[in-house]
Amino acid sequence: MRPLALLALLVAMLHPAPAQSPGNRLAYLDDPNPFHVGLHFPKLTTPQWIGDPRVEAVVTFGIDDLRQSTPYEAFLRPILDRLQRIDGRAPVSIFCNALDPDDPQFQTWLAEGVSLEVHTLAHPCPILAKGDFAAAETTFHGGVDLVARIPGNTPVAFRTPCCDSINSPSPRVFHELFARSSPEGRFLRMDSSVVVLLTTNHPALPRDLVLDPEGRHRFTQYLPFPNFVTTVEDYPYPWIVADVGWEFPCLAPSDWQGQRLRGNAHPQTLADWQAALAAVVQLQGVFNFVFHPHGWSSPAQFVEFIDHARTVHGPRVLFLTYPEALDRLTRHLGAGQPLRADDGGDNGIRLLDLNRDGYLDVLIGNPDLRLTRVWNPASRSWTDSPLPFTLVENTPSGARRPAGVRFGVLHPDGRPSALVRTENQAGVWTFDGSRWIAEPGFLHGLDLAGQPILTQRHERDLGVRLRDVDGDGRCELVVANPDQSVILRWNPARNAWEPSGLAFPEGVHFVNSDGHDDGVRFADVNDDGHPDLFHSNESRYGLWLYQPATDAGGNRGWSRQVMAGTRAIPVGTRNPAPPTPADEIPAFVRAGPRRNNGAWFHSRHLWIQNEDTAHLPDLVDRRAFEDLLRGISQPAN
Repeated sequence: MRPLALLALLVAMLHPAPAQSPGNRLAYLDDPNPFHVGLHFPKLTTPQWIGDPRVEAVVTFGIDDLRQSTPYEAFLRPILDRLQRIDGRAPVSIFCNALDPDDPQFQTWLAEGVSLEVHTLAHPCPILAKGDFAAAETTFHGGVDLVARIPGNTPVAFRTPCCDSINSPSPRVFHELFARSSPEGRFLRMDSSVVVLLTTNHPALPRDLVLDPEGRHRFTQYLPFPNFVTTVEDYPYPWIVADVGWEFPCLAPSDWQGQRLRGNAHPQTLADWQAALAAVVQLQGVFNFVFHPHGWSSPAQFVEFIDHARTVHGPRVLFLTYPEALDRLTRHLGAGQPLRADDGGDNGIRLLDLNRDGYLDVLIGNPDLRLTRVWNPASRSWTDSPLPFTLVENTPSGARRPAGVRFGVLHPDGRPSALVRTENQAGVWTFDGSRWIAEPGFLHGLDLAGQPILTQRHERDLGVRLRDVDGDGRCELVVANPDQSVILRWNPARNAWEPSGLAFPEGVHFVNSDGHDDGVRFADVNDDGHPDLFHSNESRYGLWLYQPATDAGGNRGWSRQVMAGTRAIPVGTRNPAPPTPADEIPAFVRAGPRRNNGAWFHSRHLWIQNEDTAHLPDLVDRRAFEDLLRGISQPAN
């Protein structure tokens, strides 16, 4: 381990960058980053979805790597028996690799309440490697179809192999594997691959829960290596990934992390699990275990953990399998509507904090139900009201597709608004704290060169986004597609949108001519509180810094170019893709039908993990922000 590198990463993690403008608090809804949550993100607490007033926290026992049932029965039997003494169930979820679906042990487990979930066929670490995306598709979708062939079993959850030890759950995994259906038409609805770390930054957690007896950071010390960055901090709650999946994050430490730091089945690992449980109960979150029958932990530790949970926390802690948790999310949060539609697509459910109380609220907008649900933490209840627009529509084939609605902040008091203008619906609505108010005036001025500005046409995204560009707390309307490019600002005196004088650099678009992601991302590279602009697709790349004040040339906005260029070989046109030169920004999207290239921002770096980076240190390509600011992109040694 490199101590200085680990220290630098911990400093970046534990001292976050300046907060974004409140006008961009809903921008995550347009961002494919699966690691967007954190301490300051609105929470989705267990009382919001559990359906039991006694319960404050949920624990899932997820054991990995099953191929043969015999060692798992031996390891799990004391745990299953102890769980059954609570209420007759044995809620353990087993993440499976290649197996015999007719193994009779599976029927015994299913009858006891165990669930059998998906961990790929071959357990590749990482799943994206060797320039071979087809192999990743085969092991992922093959695992889904195989586990579904176990009689009486319907898998709902996935865990990426080695997610607790390497940078394996790339954004490319979520968007191009998890969000797709298998050749047999099957799909999953939950993931448990992102590691969540509880830190001393959380003001609600007592110090003795996040510091060990020696005063060290109790949980961050379990990081397996300095650049382990498929993580989030201080967010032990479910969230949505790729619009179709519930992320149930793994709480550190896993038993592998425990044995690596302290040795097999160490008592301090159990003590840290108990401290983590106390923190999760206080935060009303979820504790999702990652463990294995390989000697890194012992059945006795889990029995003692269950005893401790029952003695100390009683009915405030509920043990569930992943299917049981999914059922409660659907019934009690989604009003009977699942997050993922029956065809495997987007079912029109969005989570956003409508009244800015720190809790996520729910919008359900599909052809079956249009509903707004606002959470009342004091009464632990939902207040329902109509949703006046639809978030997904049925296509002529019957599939569900996004309906072109964009969210943002249009009023100085921070109320959220929704804007849509398509051939099927048009309008602007603002949530006033209890209901949506129609504001059709916000459609005035939405035209460019005599052509109407639409958010979507014939299912094609036209690159319209609501984004606070200038940091005043209210969104501009940004249009960026190959045919239209303009940034409009609302003029309340004229009651109309008008050109802002700001613009994207030439050729920078949210979407390409097919309406697909064209590789625009925002991150505050120079730490001045203003998001800077990246554009990196298969053919070109660039980085521009936002300039808040008029410079000598009269330019504002993203007018300071740090670097820009055209690639010699478009990414995705050769297999495997050649390495990205050190003086270029790696592609966020690539050519072909599987465009997401696995890029995200974390700890003041750009990281990329895909089948073409697995040979690099830590399995990732990376660019430090400080190197980008010098116009130099140096890969790590």
